[in-house]
Amino acid sequence: MICLGSKIEFSRGCAIAFVLVLTSAAFGQDAIPISRTNRSILQPEEEAQIQRPSGFIAADHMLVDWGGWRERLFAAGVEVFAFDNSIYNGNVSGGIHPGHATIVNDAFAGLKFDLEKLFSWKGGLFVVSGIDRAGEDLTRKYVGSIYSVQQMVGGQRPFLYQVFLEQKLADKKVTLKLGRFSASDDFNASPFYGYSLNNGIDGDIRNVLFDTRFSAYPFPVWAAALFYYPSPEFNVKLGLFQTSKDMFDNTEHGLDWSIRGEDGYTAIAQFGWTPQFFKQPVTSGASDGKGTAAPVLKGMPGHYHIGVTFSQWDFYPRFSGGFEDHSYGFYVHGDQMVYQETPGSDQGLYVFVASGYYPQTEISIVPFQVNAGLHYKGLFPGRDDDRTVLHFIYGDLSGDYARSVHVPGRHFADSEKVLEFGHRFQVTKWSYIQPDLQYVIDPGGTGDIPNAVVIGAQMGVTL
Repeated sequence: MICLGSKIEFSRGCAIAFVLVLTSAAFGQDAIPISRTNRSILQPEEEAQIQRPSGFIAADHMLVDWGGWRERLFAAGVEVFAFDNSIYNGNVSGGIHPGHATIVNDAFAGLKFDLEKLFSWKGGLFVVSGIDRAGEDLTRKYVGSIYSVQQMVGGQRPFLYQVFLEQKLADKKVTLKLGRFSASDDFNASPFYGYSLNNGIDGDIRNVLFDTRFSAYPFPVWAAALFYYPSPEFNVKLGLFQTSKDMFDNTEHGLDWSIRGEDGYTAIAQFGWTPQFFKQPVTSGASDGKGTAAPVLKGMPGHYHIGVTFSQWDFYPRFSGGFEDHSYGFYVHGDQMVYQETPGSDQGLYVFVASGYYPQTEISIVPFQVNAGLHYKGLFPGRDDDRTVLHFIYGDLSGDYARSVHVPGRHFADSEKVLEFGHRFQVTKWSYIQPDLQYVIDPGGTGDIPNAVVIGAQMGVTL
């Protein structure tokens, strides 16, 4: 018998009831303009800064429009956003302690202030948001892998997250962003990553986080970023982020806004290309004034970017002792639609590949990582908004790291691999549930821990 108890509030019980029924027998429970049908393709932290020209749509939210108040607030320039996501999973075999499961939860909410509507400040947006994470980490206690099988683990407590001002300039070709946020909101990310429960994919290419002080959700820092969109197909992103000893300290709840003399910085440059291949004329909903719809050219979209990070900070610990005063590396991502069910449709098969290379083996846990994935939208008839995913992660561990953690009589850490399969059922416009299977190969990279089979599900609602 599984008792939700203090793990999550009563209001979350309905959202996870189905997955508990599916999995409770296997475990013992322990303490781009986004359409209405694909809003879940964005991570919540990315969703926070999207300005929507259209009106508030109550059907997209579980709490609808609060008797008309949300729609009136939106029209006045204040948008309330909130998301709640949970993962319930466990290892049925392998790992360091099989037969256990845990629940983790991530609640994210905030306010967007459209400064043009509020104060006639053209192109201005102010965002403030907060996070509350709860639950026990399955990976460290029961699996023993480098990559977390629950991407919602990290900073398990309330946080003040984003507090930033965004300004669009030059006919929206330039965007400036200044305040408190993290690099993962805008850099080294893709909407496709959000469909993985494993933290080796979801959010960022994980070795970037392992190997440099790359700020990431839910840990904000002082930051400034500039985004330049010279054309619909090309973009340049530049960012400068505070680097400090306490940037991942979850006891501060995101309220330590200090800047110390010992702090360093992380600079990021990312260059992107978003083409559409094999364009065909597609009838749009707009009329040409003669009673017929005007055709537009649409193809199969792709997203490609390459980034470089350089961090100047005096306290990168070397595995052999002492400190390094800088860190640098590179990452690359490409996703491409390769099959389209009908011209102009977003239903079909997408492929993505991502990799990170951080060559300083004396401070890098995972100098080289590569991720690959297949993503199909609307695979089954009548389930046009569902997503079916197959993911693979390979992480090559540093020899310096392996020597630093080696246990006499056991193998040296070499590499860790993960296979993941999931299917996200879009239950309503505002809710989903995603059963998921992960196979963790060589947890910890040594081969001394049995391969782990982790099953469970993620579920979430847009409030």
